[in-house]
Amino acid sequence: MHPEYPTLKRFSRKEPKVDPKGVRDRYDMAILNPDFIENNEFMKVRCRDVSKFKPIDYRTKNLVAALEFKFIIHHGDQFKHEILYDHLKLKNAEEADLKCMFVFTNTIDREIDYFKNQGLHRDKEIKKIYVAVYIEKGKKIKRIKQYPERWLDEKT
Repeated sequence: MHPEYPTLKRFSRKEPKVDPKGVRDRYDMAILNPDFIENNEFMKVRCRDVSKFKPIDYRTKNLVAALEFKFIIHHGDQFKHEILYDHLKLKNAEEADLKCMFVFTNTIDREIDYFKNQGLHRDKEIKKIYVAVYIEKGKKIKRIKQYPERWLDEKT
């Protein structure tokens, strides 16, 4: 596992899009493919030196998984933009087998369904989990939504 693992592609954050002149961003967490680690030199595995990657490497599955996390303490439009941007990074992560987004919140006040409201729930390639933990009538309540629906129940 590697935190803050660099993407191979470049992006524009202001207007979320792939941009060859933009910046390389980072996945919050990546699980590296053991074959990739074993068969490549250290600098390439660290993924810091992009010059060591050929164009074909962008489609090589050198990550078992690319993961993005968000923790929302109050619902608002700024999180819509951040989630859309993270989705864009994962959508273009050709180097990853599994792509997941995890959104956690400790409030349901003015709750937003970030995935449905932006149409991201239709994308079955990226697995998404939304977890809300909140207090209702003195009890702690947990609600979990999955997109696509019930993907955690699938046999692998």
